[in-house]
Amino acid sequence: MTNVRAKIILGLACVFAAGGILAQVSVLSVTDEDKYTVKEDFSHTFEYSISPLTKDFNTIGKCQATRIARRWFVTAAHCVQSCTKGCLIQMDLLDQPVSAWARVKHTPQKPAIFADPDFSSREFVKHDLALIRLDLDRTPLTYYRRSEQKEQPAQLLSRQQFNKFLAGNSAARSALYHVKSPSFPPLLVFDEGNFRLDRNVSVISIFDGKRTVKLNTSPVHYIKALGYAYTNNFGIVPGMSGSGVMSNTGELVGLISGIFQVSKKQPGTDGPASVKKEFFMFFAFNRPAIEFMKGVMGSDFDKLDVKDAYPGYAKKSRQNYAEIIRQINALQKPPSK
Repeated sequence: MTNVRAKIILGLACVFAAGGILAQVSVLSVTDEDKYTVKEDFSHTFEYSISPLTKDFNTIGKCQATRIARRWFVTAAHCVQSCTKGCLIQMDLLDQPVSAWARVKHTPQKPAIFADPDFSSREFVKHDLALIRLDLDRTPLTYYRRSEQKEQPAQLLSRQQFNKFLAGNSAARSALYHVKSPSFPPLLVFDEGNFRLDRNVSVISIFDGKRTVKLNTSPVHYIKALGYAYTNNFGIVPGMSGSGVMSNTGELVGLISGIFQVSKKQPGTDGPASVKKEFFMFFAFNRPAIEFMKGVMGSDFDKLDVKDAYPGYAKKSRQNYAEIIRQINALQKPPSK
């Protein structure tokens, strides 16, 4: 028999059978692709680092977050699992040689990070949602110049030095303007049932200030029993977790949670298995997530633009997902004793 092996990336695990599952999927064709195709469309999305509350603030993690309101960001819950006892979030605001950090400290006594209490690493992508409370209008910024070599620390700058840089860089001025006066994306919410999104999606990759848009044209499926969505991987790599998955008409569909590979090895051969296919699975906003956000954000939630995915943005799917669900459930980690 053919030997099939699944490789998990981003600390989240899932597995599909190597063949046959997607045979009935037809490719959607959406012609109104005029949003979220260039990096300027993602002015609400940022790279951030996570550090323990120590004197040297050594970075212990890196993810991305999407701003959905004046003082609220959404990110993946698995990104901030290490913040139980406290941490420092350092949001990088510009993709320029000179940038600014917006910093917020989280402690149990004064929380700034709110992870969905139903999230568990045993269930992987399900409930993989966290909110970060950070008001860019009131938080003091720390200015710095990026290091040309990764092993060298960033050079801290004064406000005057930062302003001088802005005066001579129109792109940086424009980017900072959009950071300070953003347009917040509406949230697309899935209700009861299985759905096929009637839109294309895209994400942005941010590493050390370099932004690259990743576009997807494969079908996107939301499975009620799993509570999240999947599609073919279109460039998702570790470090992008927490970033918003955007539709080509401007809606925030979900958050990057993880990718997985299905490998296949022919019988009687030696050496590592060759990768057969790679998938992208992501947290998708649904009713339980909305209720969690309401409870955390209070009156700020009322200012969000929340839209139902069905019927305007998604179609009900008649595809049989039983095998996918079986494979994923078989891989869930048993509770620790």
